[in-house]
Amino acid sequence: MSTAKYYIYRNLRTGGFSVRYRGRVIDRLNIFTAMNVEFKVNESGRQRVIKERQKNVHAFVAAGRYKGLINKGYELDKLVKVTYNPYTDAQFKCDGKDIHNAKEVVFKDGRCFLAKE
Repeated sequence: MSTAKYYIYRNLRTGGFSVRYRGRVIDRLNIFTAMNVEFKVNESGRQRVIKERQKNVHAFVAAGRYKGLINKGYELDKLVKVTYNPYTDAQFKCDGKDIHNAKEVVFKDGRCFLAKE
């Protein structure tokens, strides 16, 4: 069984998201879901952002799988926003609390949301 995961990060040029698998970008999407995710922040990359005051890719979502939003519609008022600011936070946040993993996450319009169960 492979331990490879999909690594999802915000594309700094387009504002959408890029999906990397086994070291290669395999997809660029704006609306999709990811399942069985872990929120990861590379602390040395975060410190470089703080020092240089310039964005770089150092935080991402590691997902077991992902899929487009084809059959399942999500309403924004039923989703909880996930945020990350490298200047003020060392970890992703949801409702003001650190978040490390989730069962299902929705990516839409350059933002990340938790799907309420």
